[in-house]
Amino acid sequence: MPTKKKATPKEIHLNNDLPTLYVDAVDTRHREDGINYLSFATNIPDRVVEQVRLIIDDESLHRIIDDLCQTTNYYPEEPSQKRGLSK
Repeated sequence: MPTKKKATPKEIHLNNDLPTLYVDAVDTRHREDGINYLSFATNIPDRVVEQVRLIIDDESLHRIIDDLCQTTNYYPEEPSQKRGLSK
């Protein structure tokens, strides 16, 4: 029986011209078709400025969340309460 080859990782080409942005807030929206909207914003005096807007599928977003949990060693057990809402 043939053995399955491990997939070789794709080479990542970095774009050094992209700015590095500081983000204070993330706004998310989920669509029924498995597409997610993420908006990253920065707080500056007297306003909030959107920095980046992303559209990403569920599978890719789950990989990112898994990576973030592993990196921060934070594994939530239940969905967190939305800020500003009382129980």
